[in-house]
Amino acid sequence: PAAAGRLAGLAAVVRPAGPGAPSSATGTPSSATDTADGVPLAAYALGAGHGFVLGVAAPHREPGDHTVASVAAVLLSLLTGEHQSGSGAARSFALVRLLLGAEPRTVAPLLGADRWLVVHGSPVRPPCDPVAASALGAALGSPLVDLARDVVRVLVPADREPSAQPGWTLGVSAPATPPDWPAADAQAARALARARATRTGLYRHGSHRPALADLLSPDAAEGHARALLAPLTGTLAETLRTWLSLHGSWDRTAVALSVHRNTVRQRIARCAALLGADLDDPDVRMELWFALRHRGTGPGGQ
Repeated sequence: PAAAGRLAGLAAVVRPAGPGAPSSATGTPSSATDTADGVPLAAYALGAGHGFVLGVAAPHREPGDHTVASVAAVLLSLLTGEHQSGSGAARSFALVRLLLGAEPRTVAPLLGADRWLVVHGSPVRPPCDPVAASALGAALGSPLVDLARDVVRVLVPADREPSAQPGWTLGVSAPATPPDWPAADAQAARALARARATRTGLYRHGSHRPALADLLSPDAAEGHARALLAPLTGTLAETLRTWLSLHGSWDRTAVALSVHRNTVRQRIARCAALLGADLDDPDVRMELWFALRHRGTGPGGQ
């Protein structure tokens, strides 16, 4: 009885307005936990605005129980009609319009929110499969999930605050409107690399502060960056960017890129040779960091 009462309370937390509440209700978590008489309890919202909740009481909690419950929440969301809901139909409309040539910025309003977060997730124990990717999306409160290699990308409305998830390393972008999603995607990728390097469960891209970079237009900054970094391949540029972001640490860069530290040393030496630059010079490092941050971020960038 005590557990049932507590579970009912948890259900109210993840479904505060009852059935039919909009999925973007501000401050509504996608899951909640508690204990009753020493028994761990958890509640998971199912779908978007249907009012269904999955309640779990596990007297003997195991490390993988949260993942199992998250997967169950995904499957139950499908069974309770997620794809038949208004939000599911809107996503279908958006997909069809994109396939027929519509611009992303004209389709994005169908998804509901004005500002979004891009979240990149990497499983602690790869590889990742579609079910695990969907479970991560459900835990973050969004069905907008993309699985690319071993990184899951999730679009989350900005009014939902992503939290660290067991078994995952996450990088979160700053809030962005649809035209800025590519830049937010890059922010999330950098945040994920930072989270890996620092061995933290979740790392957020820092809030914008006025800087010298604001004195240049995005096009001018991008043009300078492309010219300066032209000799570098994508792999070398990413290695250099990660190495600079981690203050020249060979070990942390190796962890962030999942390569051997000697590989990092070889790549950085190659960067120095191709650029004809002394990477021990702080002024050179500053200029390269500026260029790496602005390459491909202007309106005409990719």
